[in-house]
Amino acid sequence: MSSSCLPRKILFVLSFAVLHADFTETGAFGSPSECKSATIDDVNESLEKYSKCLPEMIAKGEKASINSLVWKLQETLDMLRPAQEQFCKQLPPCPRPVAPKNGGLVCVTIENTQYCKPMCNKGYDFPFLRRSRLYEECGNATGFSWTTQLIGGKALAVCNPSETAISGAQSAYFPSNSTCVHTLAFPETEAEQLNIFLEELAGQGIDGSRRDQGADCIICGY
Repeated sequence: MSSSCLPRKILFVLSFAVLHADFTETGAFGSPSECKSATIDDVNESLEKYSKCLPEMIAKGEKASINSLVWKLQETLDMLRPAQEQFCKQLPPCPRPVAPKNGGLVCVTIENTQYCKPMCNKGYDFPFLRRSRLYEECGNATGFSWTTQLIGGKALAVCNPSETAISGAQSAYFPSNSTCVHTLAFPETEAEQLNIFLEELAGQGIDGSRRDQGADCIICGY
């Protein structure tokens, strides 16, 4: 199997694991000076490099080493995700919304209201019809609480496994060749989803030209 046949998420996970093993063998993690000069771009370049030879490495991998790398990778993701969330500017005093697992939220803040559109990845759908309920909002008019129908007040939607995607509006699903995480990884695809949402809000009389552009954000569920 070639690397092009592997899902992007698996490629990322396994290539980072291989990178971690390579750094450990060469002692790269033992040098504080090298850590100071390293950048996230360096890691991304290494991930791209090792993803091309992953199938052969996986075939030769042993259970103990793979389990160890999965554990190390999970610890790394646990550090990255909170940092990623900080890029999403929150409207106070609205609570930070919780994105659905297997999907995400496209959020913008206009004047004194935050609007978030729940979206599901391919292969998932909302458990109830929400075609006419494109987004949830939080702001002065809602008492700074989310208009969600779910218990708890922070989760705005649920994405369940489904062969069909019929419960939401057509734009409430990430493209079939993408996911929330993949969309967020590329500025052009992130901007595309934000622009689609802004056009939909404009169609309902909400003027997006008055938005806080620093609060434009896509939040992925895990």
